[in-house]
Amino acid sequence: MASNQTPIKVMVVGDSISHGREGDWTWRYRIWEWFRREGVPILFVGPYKGTVPPDDPEPPRPPPLISEPARPGYLRTDGGYAKGASPDFLANSDHFAVGGRQAAQAMRLVAEQVATYQPDYCLVQLGFNDVAWGRYAPALVLASIKFLVNQARSAKPDLKFAIANVPQRTFIPGREDLPGSTDAYNALLARSIPRWSTEGSPVALVRLCENYSCGPDTSKAAYDGLHPNALGEYQIAQAFSRTLVEAFSIGLNELRIPVDILARPMPTPTNFQATPSPGGIVVTWDAVYGAFGYDIRVRIAGSSSPEEWFATYHVNSNRHDTTRCVAGEKWEYQLRTSGGNIVHSPWSAIVSAVAHPETAPGPRNIVTHPTASGFTATWDPPIGDFGDIDRYGVYWFDTDTPGAFPGVVGVRETAAEIVGLTAGHQYIVALDTWTAAGGGLLAGARPVRVGMGKPPTPTGVHAVALDNTTVELIWELDPSATGYVVWIADADDHNTCGNCCSSQHDADSLLQGKRPEPRHRIICDNTATLTIAKEGDTPSLRSVVIGGLVPSVCEFVFAVGAYNGNDESDLSEWVMADICTRLLKGVNIDEGDSVHIRIEGIGATDSPDDT
Repeated sequence: MASNQTPIKVMVVGDSISHGREGDWTWRYRIWEWFRREGVPILFVGPYKGTVPPDDPEPPRPPPLISEPARPGYLRTDGGYAKGASPDFLANSDHFAVGGRQAAQAMRLVAEQVATYQPDYCLVQLGFNDVAWGRYAPALVLASIKFLVNQARSAKPDLKFAIANVPQRTFIPGREDLPGSTDAYNALLARSIPRWSTEGSPVALVRLCENYSCGPDTSKAAYDGLHPNALGEYQIAQAFSRTLVEAFSIGLNELRIPVDILARPMPTPTNFQATPSPGGIVVTWDAVYGAFGYDIRVRIAGSSSPEEWFATYHVNSNRHDTTRCVAGEKWEYQLRTSGGNIVHSPWSAIVSAVAHPETAPGPRNIVTHPTASGFTATWDPPIGDFGDIDRYGVYWFDTDTPGAFPGVVGVRETAAEIVGLTAGHQYIVALDTWTAAGGGLLAGARPVRVGMGKPPTPTGVHAVALDNTTVELIWELDPSATGYVVWIADADDHNTCGNCCSSQHDADSLLQGKRPEPRHRIICDNTATLTIAKEGDTPSLRSVVIGGLVPSVCEFVFAVGAYNGNDESDLSEWVMADICTRLLKGVNIDEGDSVHIRIEGIGATDSPDDT
């Protein structure tokens, strides 16, 4: 094509793969370079010019109230490109690509943009968000793409389309279906596109997936398992250029990927510092242009060896807040710039600060009850001098859904009802108190299993003596229970006490050999550290080991109650340790007799093999 021809108007319609993040070249830049080398004058058109900028450094936000309007959403499109990008491109970088966008959304927006900007070609890269996060069936995603084509044509009947298929991404735990769904959609698209062309509006397939070095087991072209790194940007641009040459006779040669590709700059952040704040500790540093976020690792000083850190967080701004900490704790931090899953800067030097939070404690006397579609919670305000309470945060987390995200809502009353949860699933529940200083320490509540009421009385309760002062109390697991209460009483007066027991002891104190007082109980939450005993091939028993039963296990009796939230079952029958029952029946224990000891695993859901 002659260089004095009217520029071809090109609109890129895409998601985050096309939008890019601050510091990216983007595949749009690489195909712009290709157009120039091929002598094809083009004008990129669309409502946006930039990439996605990094998040603003902000303090933690309180959980939103149900009555509050949602935080205004806005499109973040003013991020910059790689340093070194041509000024000619920066003046010609318009596009219609938005991070997170689905074809199901773009199909209802494209007609207005086509009517406004009148492109000659639409380069369409959409569908991953529909297949992966929308979990739409491949046929439904295909229908969205076809509707997009029809809507765009309604605004410009002679519009031409180059439509990319969907790339594979690295494996996501719990999404074993994604590679197959991606393949199924791509196959449908390849079969359908030839039927979508009209005489004045041809449609051609871009085989992006086949040209992109990313898949369930590889991420050579993607910095995070999906989004293009410098190589991936070239590969996507090459796939589009190939279709433009072969299907539309634009240019003579497809884009060639250079052998040497410049690495993304990845310096360690500077001005790294930690400062006490009313909410805990604020950690800040100077932003690194083009960073894909930052990794910050944290620990309480003296709690681990110099080489160990107990948590590493990924943040997308140049600020991290340590909240819900205890006064007097010294926290230590290290920081590095992230270039994705593989590329990082060196770690910084360690910085530290001592926390002096001014936050309020969590609510008291939290009571939860499961409902058909969620749960209710009531509580009492905390006691102390911490200023006015703005709201409480009610948090829940689905322990039965891999990869689930926690839910949260703000409440100004001392009661809440949460609905819309999954029946049969167990949810952890916790609350915190928000004041002007921020949110305080979480207060735990009993977990709930939605759609199930009070569990039945535990059955199969029996106690096995492990030695003279230690028993293993075992009972049958019930799927409707979220936890259990273990009751301990003196053997000679439990019948007169019944359910009068009220003191609550932590199970860990018993495991550390501390003597339980008579008529005390232990809370055995299914989400806490528990043991699961395995009898043969039936891992259906729950157990807890109780030590420190001085002077002898035979001085105590035990019972178990089940709960779902604060809905409690009746107590089981009271039992003695097996060895005590044998003695009461006149059976002698001689030297050489064996005591049954069960090897157990640790955790709420483990089912270890006997060893």
